[in-house]
Amino acid sequence: MEDTVVEYLGSPPRRRGRPWKLWVAVIAMAVIGVAAGVYGGLEVRRELERPPTQAEKDAAAVKEVALRWRTRRAGQIFPAEIEYGERHRARRVGIAPQARCDEAVDPAVALVFVNNGCSAVLRATYIDHSRTLVTTVGIAVLPSEKAADKAVESIRAADGMLRAAAFPGTRAAWYRDAARQDDTVGGYANYVLLAASGYADGRKRITADRPKLFALDDTLITRVGAALGEERDPCEVAGVVQC
Repeated sequence: MEDTVVEYLGSPPRRRGRPWKLWVAVIAMAVIGVAAGVYGGLEVRRELERPPTQAEKDAAAVKEVALRWRTRRAGQIFPAEIEYGERHRARRVGIAPQARCDEAVDPAVALVFVNNGCSAVLRATYIDHSRTLVTTVGIAVLPSEKAADKAVESIRAADGMLRAAAFPGTRAAWYRDAARQDDTVGGYANYVLLAASGYADGRKRITADRPKLFALDDTLITRVGAALGEERDPCEVAGVVQC
């Protein structure tokens, strides 16, 4: 009996089968995995190295323009001098700190901005060549071109303006909201552009005044809009968008 037990423990029954088939399967799976990894890596590399499609460049351009109010220096957005009329030049007096949308405009315009998702307003003030007329120009940042267009139409029907930005110690020191004589509004991309003009001496609004005196409004909106809308290859603008 003891011999039988020893014989059983020392000689377990043999398993039938062909282990080499298992090894072949394992090796085949490994080869397939390596091949898939190599192919996937090549596809990723091709995707990274290929030039952007026109649709991708168009989308990148829209995004780059929409970010210019943050990525560009204030002096690039508001030029130090702007030519207007018959070779006249308006000079920038100062650039105001970034303001909330409900702070930089009259209440009626603020309501339009709030309803259309405005996120910030940038302002700068210019004085004309005669040093008697002052204009504050502003840029309101909207979430999309559609929202900006809608806001422009609503502002034209609203009773309100961009608030004056005065700068102590300059010729625009006396320019206040009560001195605003004329205003205009326009749009470019996702931006709403506003301007309000008056006399540098701060005289209050005169209903029968001559609006042609304040033609600098339109010029400033056009020039500032052109600075925001300068055509550039978005793929060449470092650190803004990826193409």
